[in-house]
Amino acid sequence: MRKDRQPDWQDTNVALIGSDIDRKCKEAAAHGEPQWRGAGTSVGLQLWRIEQFRVVPWPQKKWGKFHRGDSYIVLRTYKKPNNNKKLEWDVHFWIGSESSQDEYGTAAYKTVELDDFLGGGATQHRQVEGAEAQDFLDLFGGRVQYLEGGVATGFKKTELKERQARLFEVKGGRGNLRLRQVKLSRSSMNSGDVYILDTEFKVFVWVGSESNAAERGKADELAKGMAAERGGGTQVVHVPDGEPDEEDPFWKELPGERRFLGIKVGRVSVKGQEAGGEDAAVKAHQPLLLRLKAGERGAFSYSRAGTGAKLPVSRLKSCDVFLYDNGFEIFLWVGKGADQQERVSAFPFAQRYLKDYRRPSVLPITRYAEGKEAPRFIEQFGPPAKGCFADPGQYVAHCVCM
Repeated sequence: MRKDRQPDWQDTNVALIGSDIDRKCKEAAAHGEPQWRGAGTSVGLQLWRIEQFRVVPWPQKKWGKFHRGDSYIVLRTYKKPNNNKKLEWDVHFWIGSESSQDEYGTAAYKTVELDDFLGGGATQHRQVEGAEAQDFLDLFGGRVQYLEGGVATGFKKTELKERQARLFEVKGGRGNLRLRQVKLSRSSMNSGDVYILDTEFKVFVWVGSESNAAERGKADELAKGMAAERGGGTQVVHVPDGEPDEEDPFWKELPGERRFLGIKVGRVSVKGQEAGGEDAAVKAHQPLLLRLKAGERGAFSYSRAGTGAKLPVSRLKSCDVFLYDNGFEIFLWVGKGADQQERVSAFPFAQRYLKDYRRPSVLPITRYAEGKEAPRFIEQFGPPAKGCFADPGQYVAHCVCM
């Protein structure tokens, strides 16, 4: 039996501190979170499910099996081959396609709480059903199993809005691909590229007759991730280039007639390859760095801290939380002096960014604490600006907070 459909977890409030989720989490663990006692003290895995704002151990016999209607926290404790005396941690929180706002919000909140318990030394990852990273799948022998239903939500059910269709264009060549959302119209399409139509119950991939293999491969990968968000048998449907079948659900989302006051005033058609321009001239997604800042009474704002590849690593200030979008992956960086509200709300902030900037919601999100960055994160940045400094043994050189 499937769990009643819940409000979309992607609509979670950014400001968790002071929110209903914050209050209910504290009520559920008034004397500290008992599940963290002994967590991360030895090499291995530990799994918990979120149940009505509580963290509940997930039975070992069910490891690798996740209910679509729930959210989970997975802690991996390990040692690096070159240092078998020091424990390291990865904390994943997994979101089912039918998980509710309160479950997702609680998982994000508790993930930060667990990191605090571990001394701020864990790397945190968000995993979305059907779009899990290979490192996560490897924890369970390379695959996971999805179960229907889930535990009852802690909030009352609210009325859902119909999901609006969105059209994305995949364009470019190998190593220089761009994904962008375009106007929901046939006039946005051309036969030289590939398009993804993300609808309520199906994800369509329209393959232009002159598109290349890199575009087709990336579009397939992204479409599968979008479909996996929905769960419940959401299909990926491929639509070939050619004369539109006006009765096809794909083309019904993209009307072929332009009307005014109910009167046909023109045709809307897919354009030829030349309208899309040369793939070699494509400019990939412009990397973007945003700074999250907590305000009074739980209010938040974010501002642009830089655009472009290889920004000076000193753009990262220890007093705040930063988000970096390189086009196909989201990184969160949490400074040592960041406000507690900012730290707890980093993941919901990233989710809000994806929505506000109309970015695909399945992009991987990884959170690093200052001083615990992986090389692949540091490689996104260039040398520090003049006047900044680096602590011995640290990757990030930073300037004074402003």
